[in-house]
Amino acid sequence: MKLIFNIFSFLLISQLSFSQVKTEKSSLEYSIIELESKHFTDQKRTIKIFLPKEYDNSKKYPVVYTLDGNSLFDLTSNYVAQLSKLTIEDDYDYATDLIPQSIVVGIFHNDRGYETTPNFSKYPNGDETIYLDGSEKLKNFLFEDVIPYINSKYNTSGYNSIIGHSNTAHFVMCLPFQNNNPFNGIISLSLSGESINFKRKINSYLSTNKKTNIFIGYGTKDFGFNEFAKDLKGKVFKDNLKISEFNANHTEMPAISLIQGLKFLFRQYRNIDDFYTESEKENFDIKEYLEHYKTRNKKDFGIEVKIKEDDFYSLIQMSINSKNKNAFNQILEYDSKVNGYPTQTHMLFVYNEEIGDFEKADYYANKMLNSKDDFENRVLKANLDFYYDFYINDLKDVEKAITFFEKGKKKFKNNQLEFSYFIAKASIENNTRKRVGKTNLKYCLKNYKQNRYFREIDLKNLDKE
Repeated sequence: MKLIFNIFSFLLISQLSFSQVKTEKSSLEYSIIELESKHFTDQKRTIKIFLPKEYDNSKKYPVVYTLDGNSLFDLTSNYVAQLSKLTIEDDYDYATDLIPQSIVVGIFHNDRGYETTPNFSKYPNGDETIYLDGSEKLKNFLFEDVIPYINSKYNTSGYNSIIGHSNTAHFVMCLPFQNNNPFNGIISLSLSGESINFKRKINSYLSTNKKTNIFIGYGTKDFGFNEFAKDLKGKVFKDNLKISEFNANHTEMPAISLIQGLKFLFRQYRNIDDFYTESEKENFDIKEYLEHYKTRNKKDFGIEVKIKEDDFYSLIQMSINSKNKNAFNQILEYDSKVNGYPTQTHMLFVYNEEIGDFEKADYYANKMLNSKDDFENRVLKANLDFYYDFYINDLKDVEKAITFFEKGKKKFKNNQLEFSYFIAKASIENNTRKRVGKTNLKYCLKNYKQNRYFREIDLKNLDKE
C-alpha cells in the first residue's frame, strides 16, 4: 500500500506543467532567459538568473541551481540574498555573510511529469539511477546547455550546487551516478526511495562519497516521502553528508528546510572551528593559519576570502578560552603590526585578565590609569568595577587595589566619589588599613550622589562592618 501511495503522489505532483503553476512576483531583481536546447528541440526553455546586489565581474561566484523554478527560484534567491548579505554602514559591518555571495539559476519545466518522473524500475535488478527519456534530456540540458551558458556569461567559481524537491529530489540524488557530473553540492528535499536496489545503491554511495556535499531533508508529516531518509539517518555518518528532520508536510518542506541546506553546503565558508586544534600545535603560526584560511575557501568554493574583523577577534576569544598564551600573543602582535590596529589598552587588560596573565593585566591597568588620552580616561572610569574585581579576586592583592584607586582619586578630581567608594570597600571588607577605609566611606556618605557603582544602602552596609 505504501509503495502505491508513494508512486501515486509522485505522479500526481508531476502532472503540474509550467503553464499550470502560478508564480509569485519576486522582490529581488532577476533576468529571464529563453534558451534554445539541442535536447528539447521543439521548445525554448525558461531559466531565471539572480545575481548578488554587489555583483562584480572581477570576482568569482559559486552558482546555486534549482529545479522546480516555479516554486523554488524565488525562495532560493531570497534565502541566498539574506544569508550572503553584505552591509557596511558607518564603518561597521552589519552583514549576515553566512554563505558566499552566489548566483542563483532557476530551471523551469515545460512538462514536469515527462522531465522529472523517477525511473521506478519494474525489474528485480533494475537501476533507478538511470534516467527515463525526459529526465535524461533534462540532465543533458543542464550539463550541456545551462551550465555552459552561465559560465560563459558570468564569472563563476566552479562550485555548483543543485536543489530538488519531491520528483526533483530523486533526480538530483541520481546526478552523482552520471558521467561528468558538474555538481559539488546537492540539496534533496522529500526524497522517496521506491526499491531495495535504489536504496542499496544510494546507501553505498553515501557511505563512500568524499567529493560531493549532500543535504537530505525530510518532514515528519511528509508521509510517503520520509521513510528512506529516516532509515538513512541512523546508518550513514559522513562529514559531507547531513540528513535532517523537520516538522513539516510535503509542501512546507522547501520553505522550512532550504535555509539549513544552504548553510550546510557552504559550512566551510569563513569556518574557524579548527583554530582550537591548529593553535595547540607546537609550530603554530598565525600568519600561516590566516593564509590557509584564504586558500581553503578557494579550494572549496573557488573564491578567496579574507578573514573578517569579527572572526579575527573571535580568534582572540578562542585563544583566551583555551588559555593558549602563545596563540593569543601572536594574534595581538599580528593585529598591531600587520593589520595596523593596535588593540585598545583596556581590551589588552581584559584579554590578559581572562587568559590568566595577571602580570600583564596589572601592567595594562596601570597604563590605563596613567594615560593622558581622554578616550582611555573615559573607558577606565566606566569600568572601575572590572579593575576592582581584578585586584581583589584575581590578583588577590588588597594593597595594590587600594593604591590603584588612591592614585585614581588624586588624578580624577571630578570622580573622587567613585574612587573613594572602591578604596573604602577594599579596605573595610578585607580588614586592611581600616582607618583609610572609614575616612573614604565618610567622604562617600557626605558627598553621595547617584552613580553607576553603588547606592546609599551599600554605604550603610559598609558602615556596619
